Amino acid sequence: MSNRKPSFRFEIDNFSEKKGHIISSNTFKSGGCEWFLAVYLKGDRLADGHLSLYLQVANDTTLQPGWKRSINFYFVLLNQSGKELYKTGLGQKSFCAENPAWGFQKALPLSKFQEEGFLEKDKLIIEVYINGGEVEDVSNKKKTVDINGFQVFASQVTKVGKIFTEHPDIALDFKPTKQEVKTAYMNVLLR
Repeated sequence: MSNRKPSFRFEIDNFSEKKGHIISSNTFKSGGCEWFLAVYLKGDRLADGHLSLYLQVANDTTLQPGWKRSINFYFVLLNQSGKELYKTGLGQKSFCAENPAWGFQKALPLSKFQEEGFLEKDKLIIEVYINGGEVEDVSNKKKTVDINGFQVFASQVTKVGKIFTEHPDIALDFKPTKQEVKTAYMNVLLR
């Protein structure tokens, strides 16, 4: 994959001035799938002091139960003139409803960005290279169960039961007619 054109290029101007914890890229398509990058400026959870990089499925809450995407990917960090600053290892992951994002929690120590001349003109460029990504329909491989009109995986029954016990109004009052809306709603609740 090294001689290929990147699947997506994300340019962050004024990198050192960015406030907040996370920057998300625009949505892009690769391999027939929609993705976005999530860049954690101060690290994600236990990665304090590091830049964290994640590739995330953009429309995961609208996909059918049982969807899966298997891909290989890696990130390359560049400065303004295109000099490679860092390259992650190859990530070989299966993205699914339970894991819609994968990446590198400790991609690069933040101290590197403080070094003289590391970034030119305070601009960071992140390229992602993706191989694969077609949606696999595994809905027949994973059985779903109907709970109050919601289709959930058998492995999620206990969690959904707990949600409905703690919030009975969800089970009784939420009555959309489209299964896609129910699926998206349940995916949000299960996060």
